Amino acid sequence: MQTNSTRMSMLSRFIGCTLILAQPVFAEKTEEPIAEASEEKTTGNSTNAWGGSLSLGYDSNFFQATDYRSSRALSFHGSLYFSFWESYSLYTNSGGYRTLQGAEGFYSTDTVVGLSKSSLLTFGESGNVSISGQFSIPTSQSSQDNFLNTAFRVQTPISFKLADIGITVAPRIRKNFHQYTTSPNGNVNISWALGLLLVANYTYGDAFFSASALGGTSINYNGRWADGYSYGGSLTTGYNLRDDLSLSLTLASSGVYTDAAQGTLGSFDIFDEAKATYSLGLTYSF
Repeated sequence: MQTNSTRMSMLSRFIGCTLILAQPVFAEKTEEPIAEASEEKTTGNSTNAWGGSLSLGYDSNFFQATDYRSSRALSFHGSLYFSFWESYSLYTNSGGYRTLQGAEGFYSTDTVVGLSKSSLLTFGESGNVSISGQFSIPTSQSSQDNFLNTAFRVQTPISFKLADIGITVAPRIRKNFHQYTTSPNGNVNISWALGLLLVANYTYGDAFFSASALGGTSINYNGRWADGYSYGGSLTTGYNLRDDLSLSLTLASSGVYTDAAQGTLGSFDIFDEAKATYSLGLTYSF
């Protein structure tokens, strides 16, 4: 049977996946739930100087409530940004969740503070390249348990349109700064993380749909690359109830791809019931 700490780690990851991969363009690596600033709101020819969002969700995996592997929680997430000059924004976001089974209690996710430039360069009719850099504040229990001091991540989203579908390709690199190179369980902590996010968005009236895929690998403090590649994905559908209020349903899953011996294909499960989750969310934007 899983320990409480293991279940909390799994729960934190899937809440991060459902909260963040559902957000187009700006998702964080699978190990940690982090989002970035929203795009600037415009009214006529003026640009709002600040904005943000508040989200409330019900998150669950697909095991029955009577199964010891079942994980259910109420989660929330908040973000705030301030735009200045022509295309720069300061942003911050954080969140948490309240477990409804097992070791019931409140748990925080990590907090992010960053700076983004929304239009680094443009290409074609709809192409745009932006860039962001952000620091992580270890407010989550898992980061504190691993003695993470902070982390810095750079991301360069490349966005364009194919017909009516918005596409974003976002490479990113992250550097962790731990107090110790090993975690309390004896594993060597991750020093560098490399990832690539792919997102497709489509809107039809007040309805919206998105698909996200996130993959990456890492290097630990001993300079060793991970044996495989972590990946995650999500499908989201939702409806804008009002201009500032939306309802969404997200299905997410994650896993690890490991090359088998002698060059044969390794294990790559698109949908793993043990790791799949769903989330019902309500988001208020301002």
